[in-house]
Amino acid sequence: MVITYHGGNYVKIQSGDFTMLVDPTDQRSFKRAQLVLNTVLPPVLETGEEREKLLEMREPLWIEHAGEYEMGGVEVRGIPTGEEGGRTHTAYRVTVDGITLGILGFLMREPEAKVLAELADLDILFAPGGGKPLIAQSAAAKIVRQLEPGIIIPTLAKDVGPFLKELGKAKRPAEEKLTVKKKDIVPKAMAVHCLST
Repeated sequence: MVITYHGGNYVKIQSGDFTMLVDPTDQRSFKRAQLVLNTVLPPVLETGEEREKLLEMREPLWIEHAGEYEMGGVEVRGIPTGEEGGRTHTAYRVTVDGITLGILGFLMREPEAKVLAELADLDILFAPGGGKPLIAQSAAAKIVRQLEPGIIIPTLAKDVGPFLKELGKAKRPAEEKLTVKKKDIVPKAMAVHCLST
């Protein structure tokens, strides 16, 4: 699996011929993607009439709501995390090639315990680490500690230093991408990988 970060909460995840985009801000990448997840509605990428066309397309599969989905062996569970400022927020649990990903998205506050229960036993967690206007860095770190993923990838942060400090982790140099296999992930290790844009 290869993970690249494109700023904000926009993440590209590739495994073999499969490509998934999370909160994309660029329509050009849709041509090579099989799955697009939006963690907030209206989506980050405002497409107007184009959005309606995208929703009708077979590929990429466009998911922006809570529910359970399956596509070619990829399992997706959308978990509602509430509404804030007229926007609906959804977290996701995705399993690709045996690797389970958790995507918290644009969290504004701590989710209910039942949401965290659905995100248990993650290999990789994408967590908002930037603080205001989103969830405070201390609260985001608390969620990460509760979930204890194998790998943490901070998103939505200009400076991840305070978030990492809350986690008790040293600041790390940014990586261009993360290439990982299931066998390389140590359960509950909470290894931090900061990805550059």
